[in-house]
Amino acid sequence: MRRYVYSLVRCVPDPRTGEFINVGAIVGDPESGDWSMRQVSNETRVRKLSGPVHLDAVHRFLTEVGIKLDEARALMENEGTNGVLDAGWLESLHYDHRNVVQLSAPTPMAAESAERALDFLFAGQVIDPQMQSREPVVTKWTVISDLRRAYRRAAVDSRLIHQKAELYVGQHLHAPLDFAIIADQALQIAQGWSFRRADIDDVSTQVKAWAFPIGRLRAEEDSRVISAGETVSNISRDVDVQVIVAEPRTGEQIRAYEEASQVFAQVRASVHTLAETDEVGRYAAELVAKAGHGG
Repeated sequence: MRRYVYSLVRCVPDPRTGEFINVGAIVGDPESGDWSMRQVSNETRVRKLSGPVHLDAVHRFLTEVGIKLDEARALMENEGTNGVLDAGWLESLHYDHRNVVQLSAPTPMAAESAERALDFLFAGQVIDPQMQSREPVVTKWTVISDLRRAYRRAAVDSRLIHQKAELYVGQHLHAPLDFAIIADQALQIAQGWSFRRADIDDVSTQVKAWAFPIGRLRAEEDSRVISAGETVSNISRDVDVQVIVAEPRTGEQIRAYEEASQVFAQVRASVHTLAETDEVGRYAAELVAKAGHGG
């Protein structure tokens, strides 16, 4: 279970009376970047309380929030960047909307995912006759956050953990690395992938682009790792390559994962599910100790 924060989205036709109806909810885990929003699919009750102008304001707000979430999700899944959707973002929405559209004060709750949190909220606080449980999406940022915590639990020296490093092979090839464990030279490189997302075709393309330079590394081409701080480190063809995946659920996701699994095998990457992430951290700690940098 993770710690999420949520706000209920309310339509308040007359702010002077304070009468309102809940029309949706926004839920997120600022640490993992798992954010989602849902609005009622049946607006019969909303229309009984509100007029067209009020509904337009609500729809405009929900559309703007939806676009923001889409942009943040694209950054997380394609670039591994959490963006600006922290707890302060939801707080600002709460304080900035005091008229027809209002948000309840952000409140913590425990849930397995943002979608499961929304299921719970819609079951108890947002009445929607057509509510349906949805298959949860897992972002790449969630996978990366889990791996970062695994390194911490394994007591890997934070100075040796390099996030957003780059692997360079030869003169022109390079690949982004979610993590590189570097003690004199690169001991482990790790990449997180989510196969539990809607735009699964993008993942297949990204996996192939990431794996090609690693395949050339395995073939003993001249390679090096450059950290975000522009420190250059050696890397050998036998470096430990780890992959952590959020497993697929739908048929389309499963097909994409099966294709990616062949690519992972070709570059001799060890593949772990989210439940097995601690194994990656423990092995990194062992490699660091063998290199003479253990605690």
